Amino acid sequence: MRKASIKNKLIALWLIPGLGPRRFRNLLDYFGEIDKIFTAPPRDISKITGLDQKSAELIPTALDSKRFNDELQLIEKYKIKVVDYTENIYPNLLHEIYDAPPILYVKGEFDFNNGIPIAFVGSRKASFYGKSMCQKIIKKLAELNKDIVIVSGLAIGIDSTAHKTALEMGLRTVGVLAGGLSSIYPAQNKNLSEKIASSGALLTEFPIATKPIATNFHLRNRIISGLSRGSVVIEAGKRSGALITARFTTEQNRELFALPGLADSRFYIGTNRLIQRGQAKLIMDAEDILEEIMPTTGQQTAFNDQPESSSETEDMTGEEAEVLKILRQENVHQDVIAQRLQIPVHKLMAILTKLELEGKIVSKSGSIYESVSN
Repeated sequence: MRKASIKNKLIALWLIPGLGPRRFRNLLDYFGEIDKIFTAPPRDISKITGLDQKSAELIPTALDSKRFNDELQLIEKYKIKVVDYTENIYPNLLHEIYDAPPILYVKGEFDFNNGIPIAFVGSRKASFYGKSMCQKIIKKLAELNKDIVIVSGLAIGIDSTAHKTALEMGLRTVGVLAGGLSSIYPAQNKNLSEKIASSGALLTEFPIATKPIATNFHLRNRIISGLSRGSVVIEAGKRSGALITARFTTEQNRELFALPGLADSRFYIGTNRLIQRGQAKLIMDAEDILEEIMPTTGQQTAFNDQPESSSETEDMTGEEAEVLKILRQENVHQDVIAQRLQIPVHKLMAILTKLELEGKIVSKSGSIYESVSN
């Protein structure tokens, strides 16, 4: 195995067929160090993950494979930034979901941890009313708070309307793709995608040349909701893909909103049902969204700039104090802490357990930790 950066090792593994986020996480949790994955017997890989033997046998030589070298060339050709889960620029909100991708392909200069991201989704065959209300709500959001970031899926219909309105109002916007960044789907949104990348970002978990096949759109939808503090369903028919995003939103414990429509309109069967079943909050204007979203955005308060009291830290080791300092600034994944402090995961887990027993931190789902007090 040739020498390579952590990022390149993650890319090489991500290219292994069938090694999705959950299997990827199982391997990292089991071996602790990424290098051990490349030297592990393929039969052990298969046993741990359920990955088929043929795919497992590709791992030891993944860094020398043609597919990996081709991917690096495409990354350079299309000027793509690859963000891995160990970096502090990886979206904090995405870290919180169960099956977060270990790497993201990004086009555009964008800080995913700055702003108030809200997803807007709906029908591709959107009605005039749906598009008009989408525009009206986003324009009002822009007037109320310029930190709003509009997240959507770059499809025609409501997605395109949301992106275009955000750009018109000077808001940042993120387009999440169901394929690789070497080609834009749908092709008619190529110009729109370039505008999005210039003021926000295009993002995908899929390798550069991946085609947007049907199953990828479901996977894409969990990223749309995972990047956002809440999702707004503007229009959704009985079998709309927007309902999949709605389901992911509730599973990820994010806010879900729906715009009501005529009871007998095929455009609103899905949204009306979400409201009827109590799964989504009925909205009529932008204020309805912000009154739910804003209370969850002020968690990083002035304590970031306050020194730690000596009484609280005098009994801590230096590493314990550093861990607590990181968690006072933001809620992060255990692997991010280990990467920043350059300490082994097993040692970090001992520190996290001690701090949790002392009541200084709490663990959340997905190996996310947060400070209890400021």
